[in-house]
Amino acid sequence: MTRAFWEDHHAHKRAVYPDEEVVRFLANTFPDAAARRGLRALDLGAGSGRHTVLLARWGFDAYAVDYSFRAVANTRDFLAREGLPGHVACSTLEAVPFRDAYLDFVLPWECLFYGDPPALERAVAEVGRVLKPGGYCFTNFRSPDDKHVEESEPLGGGAFLNRGEWEGVVFTALDEGETRALFARDFELVWFDRYLVTRRDRKNRDARWIVLVRKK
Repeated sequence: MTRAFWEDHHAHKRAVYPDEEVVRFLANTFPDAAARRGLRALDLGAGSGRHTVLLARWGFDAYAVDYSFRAVANTRDFLAREGLPGHVACSTLEAVPFRDAYLDFVLPWECLFYGDPPALERAVAEVGRVLKPGGYCFTNFRSPDDKHVEESEPLGGGAFLNRGEWEGVVFTALDEGETRALFARDFELVWFDRYLVTRRDRKNRDARWIVLVRKK
């Protein structure tokens, strides 16, 4: 997967509204506005910045990281338009620019599964490194039932090369046991759920595992 793909992607697609699962999670986990004010929250793989803006609106000390320069610019522009503070940087998922145990919450939404399984494991380890003990990570992963798996070429070990709309993108699809195992060492599992939505007369399936973990 090259930076050129993501630069082009973020030049043409800019989601504005936050994912309803993220909104629901924040409302349930951080309901007290005074308590969440000043907590350091990272939107990892920020993309359009839709969740960075959401975190800033909710009173978090909002940070954003993305591999794409275009995504970084989009996120900064979105924050500026909304008159909100935020800290935005360009970085890979495997080497985020924060010291150990710096963050209270990390939100890697729709991003950790891009790449092969070793890259995914390194990214999860990096999330664990930058989270404080007791800090939360809320994330999601593709399952083998997802539409992208059907249109992709298996590379072995759970990795796939997309041959459809996202031609050339490598991603990892995990079953439930493999997803749970990712967090077994450094995290406490708070809850684990499945998300399945069909679109276009049930021809397309978005099949995800949704995971909330707390750093040990």
